[in-house]
Amino acid sequence: MGEYRSFRLLKYSPPEKTAANYSESEKNQFQESFKRRARDYRIFKYVVLGLFLVFAFALIKFSRAEEFYLSLTFVCTYVFLYLLFRPLCPACSRNVMAEVKIFCPECGSDRISPGGFMRAKECLSCGEVLRQGKGRSYKVRRCTHCGVFLDAKGL
Repeated sequence: MGEYRSFRLLKYSPPEKTAANYSESEKNQFQESFKRRARDYRIFKYVVLGLFLVFAFALIKFSRAEEFYLSLTFVCTYVFLYLLFRPLCPACSRNVMAEVKIFCPECGSDRISPGGFMRAKECLSCGEVLRQGKGRSYKVRRCTHCGVFLDAKGL
């Protein structure tokens, strides 16, 4: 019997450089380049809400046969817009809205408790509970992959 392939391709690999490896001028340059991306993402959230309302109204207005196509169009439009406007870190080019990996999105510390079943990760430096999804209790001010400060307002 042959050897089974492992899922090591899906294993997380941290970025080569972190916030400590960048100079102050590079960090400032990253912040400036992220401002446009953050603004676009904030606008994206309102555009998606507007599109959702338009598609919801259209679903009520049209017949059953057209509902499937309208729903499919909405999903495809959302995925396209998200891929277009997702907030990527200018330092490591990773999605800052993804799951918290190494650094706290609030304070930038690398002291994060791993969490577990029915328990969210927690930053041991600032005490922030790092819940994901709808109940997210934090703002993303720093990249969770490399720790670079991105936005004072937070996403």
